Amino acid sequence: MAAPRLRVASDVGGTFTDSIAYDEANRRISVSKVPTTPGNRALGTVAGLKRAVAAQGLAGTDIAYVGHGMTTATNAVIQRKGGRTAFVTNRGFRDLLLIGRQDRPSLFDLDDVRPPPLVPQELCYTAAGRIDAAGREIEPLSLADLEAAAADMRARGVEAVAVTFLHSYANPAHERAAKAVLESLLPGVPVCASTEIVAEFREFERASTAVLNAYLRPIMETYLGSLAGLLADREDGLGLPGASPVMVIEASGGLMTLDSAREKPVHTVLSGPAGGVVGSAHVAGLAGIRDIVTMDIGGTSTDISLIREGQPIVTRQARLETVPIRLPVIDINAIGAGGGSIPWIDEGGALRVGPMSAEAVPGPACYGRGGTRPTVTDANLVLGRFGPDTRLGGDLTLDAAAARAALATIAEPLGLDVVAAAAGILRVAHATIVRGIRVVSVERGLDPRDFALVPFGGAGPMHGTPVARDLAIPRLLVPPTPGILCALGQLVSDLRHDLVETHVGAHAAFAADRAAGIVAALTARGDALLAADAVPPDRRTITAFVDMRYVGQSYELPIGLPVRLGEAEWAALPARFHDAHRARFGHADLSAPVECVSFGVTAVGRIDTPVLPVLDEGGAVPPPDARTGSRPAYFEALSRTEEPRFHDTPVYARAALRAGNVVNGPAVIEEVSATTILYPGDRAVVDASGSLIVEMPA
Repeated sequence: MAAPRLRVASDVGGTFTDSIAYDEANRRISVSKVPTTPGNRALGTVAGLKRAVAAQGLAGTDIAYVGHGMTTATNAVIQRKGGRTAFVTNRGFRDLLLIGRQDRPSLFDLDDVRPPPLVPQELCYTAAGRIDAAGREIEPLSLADLEAAAADMRARGVEAVAVTFLHSYANPAHERAAKAVLESLLPGVPVCASTEIVAEFREFERASTAVLNAYLRPIMETYLGSLAGLLADREDGLGLPGASPVMVIEASGGLMTLDSAREKPVHTVLSGPAGGVVGSAHVAGLAGIRDIVTMDIGGTSTDISLIREGQPIVTRQARLETVPIRLPVIDINAIGAGGGSIPWIDEGGALRVGPMSAEAVPGPACYGRGGTRPTVTDANLVLGRFGPDTRLGGDLTLDAAAARAALATIAEPLGLDVVAAAAGILRVAHATIVRGIRVVSVERGLDPRDFALVPFGGAGPMHGTPVARDLAIPRLLVPPTPGILCALGQLVSDLRHDLVETHVGAHAAFAADRAAGIVAALTARGDALLAADAVPPDRRTITAFVDMRYVGQSYELPIGLPVRLGEAEWAALPARFHDAHRARFGHADLSAPVECVSFGVTAVGRIDTPVLPVLDEGGAVPPPDARTGSRPAYFEALSRTEEPRFHDTPVYARAALRAGNVVNGPAVIEEVSATTILYPGDRAVVDASGSLIVEMPA
């Protein structure tokens, strides 16, 4: 029997599930896009993978690797559909989750109401016992308190437990003991100790992250267990060989094993868009572009991120709704504007778009699945961006009459015809996306004109040009198979482990050999984790950092460290911190004392990266079979001397284009996973890597 040779991945979105299969033998890629199955998303995942594998003429037994990305954890938090979770902490700190921090998202909004914590107050328990900031036990842990709490949890039907004690980052003995006691008294109930997730100070963020992990354990164990079963099932599932690894993408853009994801599902929160950011960096790098703004437009939202020098920006503090998360997360700005976003008219008579979405069921009106409310997709159909014979995902036909009827409910109150209303909907959606891009660029002192825009997702390439024009971004890069880029990102991501420990102390009083010992111990732990993942030594890379701040500050900046730290490198740290502080905040105080807060390492296990196919050279003129026809498509006025109107717009099949081909706008470029729209004056050149490089007039 031939060795498995397919590398496959799937990305489960709110509306569609995208899948990709890569044949290592001939570098051939096949893709599929199927509706997400909300009842059991594993069913849609396996259906999509089956279709992508079948397009290769192969079977599940030919699969060597599976990557998986999802929004399951994120949606569970937003919809409050996690497990019934209890929280255990020190006596006197029962209200820790309720009090939180004093910062408020809407400081002057008198009507603002904070959502309740994930754990109701009646399921918050305390136990006597205390560890001080130096890690010394000053009061023994009360086993009687834990036993009483466990009895009450059992009576209340608790499904998961989170344990967070003060200063456990300095000494986790009490947390470990409490976990052991609770596990023995509550068989089958997962118990999460905070230091197993976050070994850092700041008890509220650590507690919040631990609670979130516990809250997600029941639902994610069910989902990932179902997925694992279907992947292995040879009759109704995929028939995956037992030795083929299944990897899940993390919010940091790295990969974790399926078992790790079941144990620590909090790492998958906000991970849905991460694959697309990693995939964008990869395909842009193949085209020689390293500074990009990514714009992932799906059915429900647009996810925006910035990549500098080929590297995504990763932060260690994120927030989902009102829940803080203290873990590495790619810095993504998510806004409620997508292909399924629903336009509406507010009390003042102004047109708005989103954040409500038609989602997968019933979907936009034009899907013909019972939806009656208009969406951005319906507007694109009425404006000719989609054609009457367009098949989304390869098989979904669109109902133009249903789209027009739905849009009429917006047009009539505004006194507009359906076309004008559709154009207005797109302008509002584009303005929302433009504001989102300014948040990650202009508001951080970066000029978007210095970046290329990478639109992807099922709807991204359709909206890339107008968004770029509004921001004066001169260049777009539309990746190959843009609607499947999140799935592709899972094939080019690496295994990753992030380890952080808090050790607070003034740099001047912190001996270099002590710091070197901390870094060496963390490095050894990271290396051991990669070894446990069966990563060969020559594929392991470990980088280190220290969080530093001026004495008296509340937040830190990470400064890179060598894993073999010497006296000279340690002595140079304050100067490097001053430089980093000046670069970030515009000022530095060279006379102020500097302190170290936390040390950390990132351990990366490099996996085999697919070698994407290179297109044959074809010259500037596209081959005759690339142009499949033309249709009227509406474009707004691009200058004061023009009027918005329908243009006779040529339609091209992207699969037939060759390297060097030039397509001038207006034009529609169609493929299975997405449709690219070129406005009048745009010029697209097909790169050998398969990307479209679109330049717009100044």
